[in-house]
Amino acid sequence: MIEDLSRSQQEILDAAAECFMKMGPDVASIDDIAGLLGATKGRIYHHFRSKGELLYAVRLRSVSLLMEKVSPIAAQDLPPVEKLRAMSTAHVMRILQFLSYHRVVSEDTRMFFRGSAKPHEKEMIQQIIELRRDYENLYRGVLSEGIEAGVFAKQSISITLHSIIILMNGPCFWYSPRPEQTDKDLEEIARSVSDLVLRAVLAEPALLKGE
Repeated sequence: MIEDLSRSQQEILDAAAECFMKMGPDVASIDDIAGLLGATKGRIYHHFRSKGELLYAVRLRSVSLLMEKVSPIAAQDLPPVEKLRAMSTAHVMRILQFLSYHRVVSEDTRMFFRGSAKPHEKEMIQQIIELRRDYENLYRGVLSEGIEAGVFAKQSISITLHSIIILMNGPCFWYSPRPEQTDKDLEEIARSVSDLVLRAVLAEPALLKGE
């Protein structure tokens, strides 16, 4: 579904993510999303059966956006340090470019309480869980490569993985877009966060370029 979104579906999800971010999923309504789109509720219901389905679709797209950018980098034949730098930089850039999607995910953690979810929504939840696991495994792979090569510190991969994900997702909480910011400014933020990620995993942090 997320890989084959039509332009109309993308526009609806963009508006939904914006409303969920600004108002919260409990408060934002289909009317609010339609109003932001300048469309009728019928246009939304043509593609999405409920607000719950919209919320899960926003969550699924947030992970899909990361996967489509980072997985090609993970597949490249690069040294572990260079690969992790590129992967983490790409991750942060995605966060900055699609902030509303990722902020909704970071601020609303209730998706795993499945009691009220409809059957098709539970299927979407399972998709999210599986895609997120696949995404995390990209980082498990490069961390394993780096540890085996002796360039990353020998430490728990699971603890390291979840720690660097917290670092990479940090802009969800503290970044505020400004009209004067350029792509170059965003790239500098992404590189700075990537440096923090590398310092957390390198066997010799002083090996970072410029130190």
